[in-house]
Amino acid sequence: MANGLTYARKTASTEATKQLAETLAPYLHPGDVVVLSGDLGAGKTQFVQGVAAGLGISAQVTSPTFNILLEYHQGRIPLYHFDLYRLDEQDELEDTGYYDTIDADGVSFIEWGEKFPGALPYGYLEIRILVTEDGGRRVLAHALGNRARQLLTVWANDSKARLSKTTASAGGFIVPGGAPMSTGSIPPIKVAEAKPADSSTETM
Repeated sequence: MANGLTYARKTASTEATKQLAETLAPYLHPGDVVVLSGDLGAGKTQFVQGVAAGLGISAQVTSPTFNILLEYHQGRIPLYHFDLYRLDEQDELEDTGYYDTIDADGVSFIEWGEKFPGALPYGYLEIRILVTEDGGRRVLAHALGNRARQLLTVWANDSKARLSKTTASAGGFIVPGGAPMSTGSIPPIKVAEAKPADSSTETM
């Protein structure tokens, strides 16, 4: 995880999580990809709602669970919201316009992207939302790739975000070198690297 960068923040309510997400919006550029991880009901869609508000999108942002992809074009840049929970195979992504969309003119937020680690781009920002014992949320942001690191750095420097630097291992992030997380769980998860493995003996 030496090539990663991780920040965290505790939020006490849904509104606080949305407010945190809204502080990310000004720094998003076309082509940015954000992968949202966390159990069902953790607040992934609420996070996207906060980003949408920050982008100036007035339309109601809902979960795209049954649509797979919902698009919002009314804001500063287009927002593409994926939910891959209902898909079983990576090949099904071809029919959703996934690959063209993440390279398009807006920012893509992908819920349950960890189901298909091989389909994730080289660089992205992962937002992992964990439910705490007191019912709050611990939001962890981890950057992979130069652009994602730049995005996370400027976001973390925003005083309104109130993010604190932390260790990546605290979140069980998608990281290069192994198997994806199973749906609905929060153990450490890994993504296969594009380059051939030379010393790893871990099975997929």
